[in-house]
Amino acid sequence: MAEGLLKPGMIREASKPLADVVLRGTENEITQKLVTGQTAKIGSDEIAKATEILRKYREGKSKLEAKIKENEQFWKMRQWGNSKVESTTWLWTCIQGRYSDAMDSYPTCNIKPRQSDDKATAKMLSSIVPVVLEQNRYEETYSDIAWYTLKQGGSVQGIFWDNSKHNGIGDISVKKIDLLNFFWEPGVTDLQKSANVFTTELVDNEILLQRYPQTEGHLGQKNITVSKYLYDDNVDTSHKSVVIDWYYHTEYNEKRVLQYVKYVNDVVLFASENETTVPTQVQVDPVTGIAVEVPTGPSLAERGYYDHGLYPFAVMNLYPIEGSLIGYGLTDIGRCTQLKLDELDTAMVENAKDGSNPRYFIRENAAVNEAEYLDRTKKIVHVQGTLDEQNVRPIDTKPLDSIYANFYSMKTDELKSATSNQDVHNGEASSGVTAASAIAALQEAAGKNARSTNREFYRTYRDVIYQVIELIRQFYNQPRVFRIAPDANGEEQFVSFDNSAIKPQPQMIGGIDLGLRLPEFDVSVTAEKASPYKKMEMNELALNFYAQGFFNPQMADQALACLEIMDFDHKDLVIAKIQQNQTLQMKLLQFEQLALQLAQQVNPQLADQIGSMILQEGGQPVPSGGEISLNASANPSGEARLEAAREQAVNNTKI
Repeated sequence: MAEGLLKPGMIREASKPLADVVLRGTENEITQKLVTGQTAKIGSDEIAKATEILRKYREGKSKLEAKIKENEQFWKMRQWGNSKVESTTWLWTCIQGRYSDAMDSYPTCNIKPRQSDDKATAKMLSSIVPVVLEQNRYEETYSDIAWYTLKQGGSVQGIFWDNSKHNGIGDISVKKIDLLNFFWEPGVTDLQKSANVFTTELVDNEILLQRYPQTEGHLGQKNITVSKYLYDDNVDTSHKSVVIDWYYHTEYNEKRVLQYVKYVNDVVLFASENETTVPTQVQVDPVTGIAVEVPTGPSLAERGYYDHGLYPFAVMNLYPIEGSLIGYGLTDIGRCTQLKLDELDTAMVENAKDGSNPRYFIRENAAVNEAEYLDRTKKIVHVQGTLDEQNVRPIDTKPLDSIYANFYSMKTDELKSATSNQDVHNGEASSGVTAASAIAALQEAAGKNARSTNREFYRTYRDVIYQVIELIRQFYNQPRVFRIAPDANGEEQFVSFDNSAIKPQPQMIGGIDLGLRLPEFDVSVTAEKASPYKKMEMNELALNFYAQGFFNPQMADQALACLEIMDFDHKDLVIAKIQQNQTLQMKLLQFEQLALQLAQQVNPQLADQIGSMILQEGGQPVPSGGEISLNASANPSGEARLEAAREQAVNNTKI
């Protein structure tokens, strides 16, 4: 799933691995070795072994693949095939409701440093990482992941470096991976512990021949086939070949190194272990003055495809089950109830049809014109002879008892409860509940399962962000310009960023070199936009604080004491604002006292006017007696004045 091309004559640095290699001509030594297979560590024998492992992995997830295809039929409401039983939309509606909950809480990230030296870098990453995801149209990917996870019980996202982006500069690519095309070691519940990981993709043969001429005569679905959904359209794959991406780990200097191979049938298209060329840099020898090539690091085979050493995938399971990487989804939980509802609905509809459109018994020799009788547009039906109940009699239809309708209603409630999609989620409330705040409270209480699911989505999103940061650390060698969120004045901001601040940094204490320090970060995930009900709740809380006088500086001590035992989002911001107002009030009181005392010395009448204005505006009373001396020796420090003003303000504002 990695991207990119290696053009003839191009030497790739170890810090810029490429996924796809075009082998044309013999313009460099690497090309010749890969074409002839003389020194390549990964050749046809290794590919054959890898394909055999892939077959075993596929056999291990055969039941999962069958379940995924069946679940997709439920989503398309085709679970009954050609049967006369009609499908109802109860399960579909439940999944759609939970999807809305997930998208209402679309995440964003706040990156925090683990050391104070990295604060500025963390703030910059918090601004540019969302831009990188936006350039990937990640909201669409997140939407696809949400649908897939809710339907199938799990999902996989791939986080790759794509060298073809930005005219060859390259950038990060985040994609959804279909579970039918994803293979891991059976029984593993942590993907990073799998011995191998494979992804497959059907690619048109003509495209493969254009990119990889050495594949001529080797294409076609020979060694492995890919499971397919039951498409509504006629999808022809006879002209396509299965391209396999193979990931595994090796050891280098006691470090786990990620290796990557791309192949089709028995032809190796790219293999990181075959990239043994050591990157060099031309330097001038200070003694001889001769330019020489100096190694700048290990080869790609030793360094690994990605520096972070992880499989470039983030896996999520909705409802985990033991011994499986992928859990249960809403379709798995609700499918049995949905089948019963379909059968009940079909039976009830048939009964209603029989009751509203009765059928009749007619004697074989009854002289009734059946054509006219069945044609409801005919007002006259001709008969011969005597017409009585012996000739024509309606077929009796027994109406369904109310117990069946109640049972149907109970099954729908069961499905809603099992999938956490009660009526209150859709804005409906029980009789007697009409206030918006009461409905919001009911929805908040009923949404605990949805919030739990969102936390699962957030954990996977956090894994994606960690790998995005690591790819930025490895590949952003050149400065890139990003348009980030506007500043406080609404002005657009453009910033330049490269990986120099997040690469290993030297540590020096007292002139002693302590080696290199790798800047590390924590990722905090929150909803990008709160739900309307959450916004309303926070707005009402803020208005309540205002009504209670929490933002009145004269009541700051009481407000802070109350907030100390409260718990709500952004509590620290409210406390900071109250403390700021209190500080400003203290300074204002100080200058008011100073102005009054100066006015008493210069113009007592003016002092009375100022004192009256202060009292009218809710200030403090005019001090009685005493004069202030402007002599520094009489009042050596402003700190004493500030302390006295603070003490007087506290005494006068006590309630």
